[in-house]
Formats: sequence, C-alpha cells, structure tokens
Amino acid sequence: MIEVKDVTKVYGKKDNAFSALKSVSFSVPDKASLAIIGKSGSGKSTLMHIIGGLDHPTEGEVIVNGRSLKRLKRKAMDKFRANDLGFVFQSFFVEGNQTVYQNVALPLEIAQMRPRQRKELIQQALEQVELSDKINAKAKNLSGGQKQRLAIARAIVSSPKLIMADEPTGNLDSATGDKIVELLFDLHQKTGSTLVIVTHDNDLAAKCDIQISLKDGEIVSIKKKGDRKVDLSTNTRDDKEKAQTDSGKVRVQG
Repeated sequence: MIEVKDVTKVYGKKDNAFSALKSVSFSVPDKASLAIIGKSGSGKSTLMHIIGGLDHPTEGEVIVNGRSLKRLKRKAMDKFRANDLGFVFQSFFVEGNQTVYQNVALPLEIAQMRPRQRKELIQQALEQVELSDKINAKAKNLSGGQKQRLAIARAIVSSPKLIMADEPTGNLDSATGDKIVELLFDLHQKTGSTLVIVTHDNDLAAKCDIQISLKDGEIVSIKKKGDRKVDLSTNTRDDKEKAQTDSGKVRVQG
C-alpha cells in the first residue's frame, strides 16, 4: 500500500518560495492502478518523485508497504529503489552506447546480484516486452517505441512491487503509445504490482482503477473506476479531510 500523508513540497526560501505540493494526502491499496492527472505545473511529477524516493517532502511523509521513506537511510533507500521500485520515464533515459542487455542489467547490478542470476532475469524481462531479438543491439539504434519497451524491461526486471511511469507515451506517436499502454497494463495484471502513471491524457487515466487530479499542488478531484468523481476544488479543508470513496481505500485530505 502507498500512503501519502500531508505531503507539502516547497522550493526556494522566503520571497522566492514556491509550493509545488500543499498538504496532499491519499492512500492506494496493493495491486491497484493509479493515475495522477494535471496540467504542466500542477505538481504531478513532483508527487511521483516523492513517492518514488527521488525527492523529499518539505513536510509530511510517504509510506510504501509499511516503510516510511523519510526514515530510510541512504543504503536502505538505494535498496528500496533497486528491489521494490521500477521507473519508466517519458524521455526513456536509456544508455545509447550500451547494449539492450546492459541497460536492463543496471538495477540488478545496483542490487549486487550475481551475473549468472542476472542473465535469466534479463532474458525473461526482454521476452515480456518482445525485445529478445535486440538483446545485443546498441540502445541508440532502437526506435522510440523500442526504447520505451527497453525502459519498461529495465523497470520490471527485479519484479518490483511498484511501477511508476511518468508520461510514458509523451514522446511517442499515438499508435506506438497505445501499444506501450497495453503492455504496461498487461504487465501490471500479470505481475500483481501497483502501477502509478503520471499523465495529462484523460483517456489513459480512465484505464486506471483510481484517478487523482491535481491543480496548483492540491488535489481537486478523485475518482474510482465506475464511480462518480468527487470534486474537492470548492471544498473547505475540513470537507477535504472527510472526503473518501465508498470503499474507504482511497482517502483524500489534500
């Protein structure tokens, strides 16, 4: 489970201070898919980075599978990212001069897994994203869709409990993007991982179990698949603290 508790993120100080997130709170059950929706500057990528331990909140905390990220020391945080977390970014972030195999091996190297163990996991991950035939190819020679599939293979190779995708189709044409979305959700179902997608695409968000909309660093609405949207944009803080879905599994206090 992911628990986000009163998370505030402020950049800068005094007159230059900017609040990217303002007392954001919600929880997501295991194996669910979550879409974080918002325009540029809404705070959605900041929130994803904080959930993934790439950034730290100014106030509040994030708890993933019972562990408070702010209490993890550096080595424990590195282990958490290597073993429990898989990231897929809009810009791919693959190493162009390395082979497909070497790119997928990176999180396993960080986890200090033995080479013999790595090989089987890498082959399995590449098979899942249909890149087995490119195993020795340089990443720079892949198409955009292939690079994103490579990024997904790298994200899933350690069988993480949480997969996070930041605008995964943003740099792809619509046909290729649709295939990547289908692949992400297929892997999400097969692996039983929790999937968090940051997007401004409402059609993509609608595929997720839970949709949380951000504006100016605050949650303005929340919706579960099949339920009506709960609009929090005009609510008082007390109202927001009471807002929750019928299941009680997604709670909003932002």
